Amino acid sequence: MPIRLLNLLVLLPSFLWADQWYKGNTHVHTTLCGHADTKPDAVAQWYHDRGYNFLILSEHNKFIDPTTVQLKGQVREDFLLVPGEEVTAAVHTTAMNVHRLVPWGFKDNNRSKVLQNHVDETRKAGGVTILNHPIWGRHIHAHEIYPVKNLYMFELYNAHPGVKNFRTAHTPSTEQLWDALLEKGMTIYGVSSDDAHKLQKWGEKENNPGRGWVMVRSKELTSDALTTAMLKGDFYSSSGVMLSKLVRGETTIEIEVDSTTTTKELGSEFLFGRPVRKGEPGTTIEFIGPHGEVVQSTPGHKASCKVKGAYLRGKVTHRVKKEDGSLREYYAWTQPIFADGR
Repeated sequence: MPIRLLNLLVLLPSFLWADQWYKGNTHVHTTLCGHADTKPDAVAQWYHDRGYNFLILSEHNKFIDPTTVQLKGQVREDFLLVPGEEVTAAVHTTAMNVHRLVPWGFKDNNRSKVLQNHVDETRKAGGVTILNHPIWGRHIHAHEIYPVKNLYMFELYNAHPGVKNFRTAHTPSTEQLWDALLEKGMTIYGVSSDDAHKLQKWGEKENNPGRGWVMVRSKELTSDALTTAMLKGDFYSSSGVMLSKLVRGETTIEIEVDSTTTTKELGSEFLFGRPVRKGEPGTTIEFIGPHGEVVQSTPGHKASCKVKGAYLRGKVTHRVKKEDGSLREYYAWTQPIFADGR
């Protein structure tokens, strides 16, 4: 390698040339939607000032050009606005890394066809689709999602208070939906987002930011590199738990929890966790295979497991007892590895 080029690489910030983990949110709203309380510039500023590396201003049927968003003060070099839109019709999707507005007017009683239209139109605009909050309102079923081609991501966890992520008497959990799709042979990855609308009023029942995000491993902080990494499943999703090690090998997943960073995240004033009634405080790492079967459960901060079926995915549950006596759970979810050739 020429000395001049070598010296240039040494001088460049590490995020420009080495594999790094980048914290990002793919779903947030602004006053442009009519039911949020903060303008795009201030929304982006909030994430910038709290250490996020990337953000999609995913407004309902509106394209926000990142070059029009003006941040105050010294802008970090490792912060990026990825262009996007929430395509809103019978189903809602994030159009990630598009270069223009994605049309949303297609209508059909068959929601598979509507979702396919979102995917196709997003691809024409240069981007990829994330299916948003599948269990919200009239939830979308596995049999409606499975026929859709070129759909590789969905919101496994959406922190909006009105969204159901966990099993109820009337709805499955998003994890059950995920397993149903994976069992059918679909290659689909789980995204975590906060879907925030409110930054002016704060509270556990308010729809505030900072409660769900993705950690993406990428060689560089660009829209294309982040999108490529997520399409490969090279990311994990979090509602508070941070990892110091994640290896998705051909046959094995290895996980190690970053206790220090997790404690720091959980100390934030806007992260409340999921209230639960039973369980002891501590951390458990589960590895889950077909039919949602837990094939291995390990207490503690470090574990590994070999795939024992068509696929294997990892889940970390961190349970904390708060000062008021309540139990709260926080999670991290890895993307699956496959043993069936997909």
